[in-house]
Order: sequence, then structure tokens, then C-alpha cells
Amino acid sequence: MLVHDASSAEYVGDYADTLVIGQWKSGPAYTIFRSFLFFDTSIIPEDANITSAVLSIYILYDYSDNDFNVTVQNGQPTYPHMPIQAEDYYYGYYIGNYGSRNTSEISGAGYWNITLTDFSIINKNGYTKLCLRSNKDIESIAPTQEVINEDIVIYSADAGSNYAPKLYITYECEGYKYTFYGPFNEETGLKDGNITITVYPAYGSPFNFTLDGNYTLEFEEKPSMFKWTLEFNYSRVYVPLYSNEEIYIFKPTDPYFFYTVEVIDFIGIHNVYVEALVSANGSLYIAERRRIPTGGKTSFCLTEFKSYSYRLISDEAIISLGTVETPQRPIWEPAKITFIVTPAMLEAEPTNFEGISLTAKRLNTTCIQICYIDNRSRTQSVNVTIYSIGRFNSLTEEYSQNFTAQQISIIWNNALPDKDYLVKIQAEHADYGTLTWKIPCNSPNPPSRQTINWNTIFGWIADWPITPNNLICSFIIFAVIVLGSFKDSAFALLLGAITAGILITIGWYSMSWAVLSVIVSLIIGYAIVKGRGKLIER
Repeated sequence: MLVHDASSAEYVGDYADTLVIGQWKSGPAYTIFRSFLFFDTSIIPEDANITSAVLSIYILYDYSDNDFNVTVQNGQPTYPHMPIQAEDYYYGYYIGNYGSRNTSEISGAGYWNITLTDFSIINKNGYTKLCLRSNKDIESIAPTQEVINEDIVIYSADAGSNYAPKLYITYECEGYKYTFYGPFNEETGLKDGNITITVYPAYGSPFNFTLDGNYTLEFEEKPSMFKWTLEFNYSRVYVPLYSNEEIYIFKPTDPYFFYTVEVIDFIGIHNVYVEALVSANGSLYIAERRRIPTGGKTSFCLTEFKSYSYRLISDEAIISLGTVETPQRPIWEPAKITFIVTPAMLEAEPTNFEGISLTAKRLNTTCIQICYIDNRSRTQSVNVTIYSIGRFNSLTEEYSQNFTAQQISIIWNNALPDKDYLVKIQAEHADYGTLTWKIPCNSPNPPSRQTINWNTIFGWIADWPITPNNLICSFIIFAVIVLGSFKDSAFALLLGAITAGILITIGWYSMSWAVLSVIVSLIIGYAIVKGRGKLIER
């Protein structure tokens, strides 16, 4: 009871980036391990209704010779302290069972989930602090054997995001919240004065507010759209889709005009929205989001000759449409940017893992398609990164984007024909923690030997009776024969034939292999006759 009831303790662990839970006994030595986790849950709205919560911890070692329950307890608001203090060890500060799981269900190293059963432990106004203890520690059941392990070792946040503990919370809330930032200049990414935003609520009359830094709006019903007017009566529109969004307002750089964005739909998708995304300060931001009405066309206010990325959002999928440079605007009518949406963009080959199907494949020399579908809708977020593969298998990041949808389809059209690529898909999953796939997408036309076209180099001199390619190669073969003749004429001819064969193989010399075979046969015959002549002379 001395160890169990101690009022303070010190950190004990195998490494600085691990935590231990449970009990351990070796002879008279007796140790109890209690671990504490901190999660910033202030992002959850105060009026949100939490529907599920799962604690996911990464098991490094399972030393439970005797199995036990890992139990989540609550000592909030005071305990444990941040940062941790020695007296936070005291058992009397922690009560309840907010979720537990037996160590007999550990199958090896990797993420292991504990479902929380009481959501009152989650703090919507700051950090949620969890105490992890063995049920035997809670019930004051000490190990009875002289030497016994009843503990597990898990990674802490210091081990990095791929191993850190994670808390997945699903919640519902009434009302809508939108936070605006800016306005920013598209060219510099810096704040650029202020701007008037017009709000079109679901009911009632439109109203305005001035954005000069940041501004937050809350609604009971989702508004129809936000609109801001630029110079020369141009304007941009942002249609909200979700209950909580951060909206960055960007001013296009002069000259800017209205451009018609057209979506040609060969799938039959529903509730279609298109986003134009601008790159600023190393990140992508939504410059505009508009609904595509019947007919498949709408207008976007874009800077001339500037590259924007485009994304389509529909009931069926989120589809990356690639990056397009805005064309020069005709004088009398808006220029058009057209995207074709085909069934191939929704394909997903049967590469499955626990209800998740995904694929990454090269459709042609410049196009890579990535699809991700979680049929159980348990995905928290997905990051898709495309790397080009260089010499010595070095990787260079070419594209990266985060998604929160359960179904994603991306068409990336910026691949180089002779380059190989690697697609990395990393998902944060409510049940399985972090899942990672790495899929190679090699070029359908691997680099081949280049052919030197001598006509391009020498064809301007004159109209040759034979092609300049063959003329130059003939000079090379003749030079090899001359040099070889200093040793032996038969050897020189054979060396010339070998040189011709090499030039044919690499595509520099136009000669039939049949003709070369005859020449080689004659050279071999000549060498045999010449050899017999030398024997007779002797």
C-alpha cells in the first residue's frame, strides 16, 4: 500500500518518448505506472453534442504477463497539472471509469483503441486531460508473484505524429459558424486594406460587414452565400457548405476579369460546386466557391495569366481538377475554362483494408488518378502527396493536399511523360489510427535511348546521295577499321563490323541485320583463309 498510496512519484520509462501503464514486481521491488495525456479540444463548439470518442494509443511493448484493463479516469479540472508535477501521481485525485480495454486484445505493436463511454470527461473550453491506470491499481490488487510484469509501454507525443496518442471525437451541433480573415493580396499573400462582405442569410435581407483582419459570424441556419465587390464592379462569391469554416478573402491582382468555368459531366453527379484555389505563402486557399447550376457553367473572377487550382465537390466525390493558367481574355466575351468529368474519375480498384478501398494509377503519360473510399465513414482526414522519383530513388514533393471527405477522387495532370512517381496516401482513422499506403505510378513510356539525327546537324549543307546519318556513321566505322589495321587487317574488319552493330542497336546507323550478318560471315571467311596462308608460309 505504500507505493499505491504515495502522494508523489517520478517519471519512469524506457525512453524519453514513451509512457508506461500498469504494475511491475521483482522481489521486494514494486512499481506502479500511471500515465497522463493532454488534448486541446477547445475547437469543439460549446453547444456541440458529442456522439463518439475514441482514444488511440500506439503500443510499443506489451509486458502484461497477467492481463489487465487499461482504464481512463478523470481528475479535471485541476489534475493532472500542465506541465506534469510529482504530486499528480496520487490516486485520490482520479475517479471513474470513462472507458477501458483489456490487454488480452493487444495483437502487437501499433495503434490500439479505447472507446470512451462517458463524454463528460471532454473539455470543450480547453484541454482534455486523461489519466490512464490499470484496473488492478485502481482496485488495489498487487501482484502476487515474486517476479511479474503487468504493464504496457506506449509512445508519447514526443515520438512524433506517426506514433503520438490521438483522440478522435465525433460531434453534432446546431448552428453555423464562419470566421473570415483578410483581405489578402493574391500576388504577395499580405494583408491588403479592408473590404465589404455582403452576407445572404437563409432567411431575411442581406447585410454587410467590413473585414479588416478577422471577423466571426454565427447563424442558426446556413447562409446562402458571401459576396465581396472589387473594382470595376467585379465580384467574388463563396458558398458555404459546412457548419464551421475558416474563410480567407483574397483580392485578385490587376488585370482581372470574369471567366466562364464549364463542367462537362459524363457521370451524372449531383449538387456540384467548384472551387478556385490560390497559392499564397506556401499553402492553397479557396479564392472562390460557386455552385455549378443546370447547364454546367458559372463565372469566376480571376487574374489573367495566373495559375489556379480547381476542385469539384459533389454528392458522389471530391475531385481535384488540376491546375490551369487563366488564358488571355478576348475583348468582346469572357474566356472559357472547361473541365470534363468522366466515370474514370470515380473508379476505385478493389484494394481494400477494413472497408477502405483505394487506388493510385497512371492513366497516361501526364495523368495520375487517386481514389479513396471509406465505406464505413470512419475516416477523420486524408493526406495525398505525390512525389517524383529522381536519381538514386530520391523523392521530390510535387503535390500535397488534405481532405476530410469519406470519398475522394483526384486527377493530377502535371506528371512528366518520362518521370516515375510515388503516391503516398495517409489517413487518420477513428478505429485504426494512422494508415499509410505508398503506391508507385511509373511512366508508361520509360526513358529510352535517344537517337541522334545527323540530318538535323548536317542536312543543311547539301542534298546528300546518302543520308547524313549513315555518312557520319560510315566515317566512324572506317576510322575504326583503319586504326585496327595497324594490328591486323582481319581484326580491323571484325572490329568495324562490331562497331556497325553497336551503331545499329542504338539507332544511329541504318543497315539491315541480314546485310551485317553476311558481312561478318565474309570477314570470318577472310580471316580463316588468311590464317591458312600464314601456316603455309611457315
